[in-house]
Amino acid sequence: MTEKSTFVLKLSGIDLSNISAGDIGRLLNDFCKLLGDDYLYFDDIYSGSAILKVKTYPEYYAEKIEQLHTNINKNSSALDDIHKVIRRYAQNFADIDASIFASRTAINDEFLELVHHIDYREPSAHVFHQAETLTGKLIRPAHGKDDTDHFMILLANDSQTSIEVTKTLSFEIAPFLESLWRHESLIRFSGMAKYEVKDNFQIKLKSFQASSFEIIDNITTARSWMTDFAALGSSGWQDEKDPVNAWLEERHS
Repeated sequence: MTEKSTFVLKLSGIDLSNISAGDIGRLLNDFCKLLGDDYLYFDDIYSGSAILKVKTYPEYYAEKIEQLHTNINKNSSALDDIHKVIRRYAQNFADIDASIFASRTAINDEFLELVHHIDYREPSAHVFHQAETLTGKLIRPAHGKDDTDHFMILLANDSQTSIEVTKTLSFEIAPFLESLWRHESLIRFSGMAKYEVKDNFQIKLKSFQASSFEIIDNITTARSWMTDFAALGSSGWQDEKDPVNAWLEERHS
């Protein structure tokens, strides 16, 4: 009988009996997603800390390892969910730790090799505020449950950002909504931005509170309309110095 390759998710610093049955199933499900469910078979769950073990046939071992590393590198939702479960237990079990072990041919756990140590702790973050101006295309408005409304705008880098405005400012924007949608005008918000900086020097916009706005006419759309308008002439009126009057005379002669 061909021996199967082994993959293990091991949690130390906590006993299996301290983990709820639902969370054990959740961890096992996420672990299988990291490896890819195809050709994967459940083997065992047992104490000795908390051991979750699955197996596959040796010919799929390299494929599973590659899939595992791919999902780890892109911070997949399955890995993020494992982090959340462990962080919750870390509140009562400060020494909890987690690692993934694997082997193509190991007969017992002593010969398993460490593949990945799971760093479940959230990176420390620094928050700062600064005056900012954001310009974008209005996507949709959203009414708040308190004294604020929110407008979603699309920035030039294709990122969608939520803008918080007071009810007063929201009423001031209301008359311009038709032009913002029908004529694709842009809106420029000025206000206070809240940013978060993490250990890996990534900066994320957490919120934006607008104090004023300005409507930016979409000149490109207007010029495009005029170009199309001129191209519709059938008797040369588009070449006239005053094409509108020429067009009116042509149509009403």
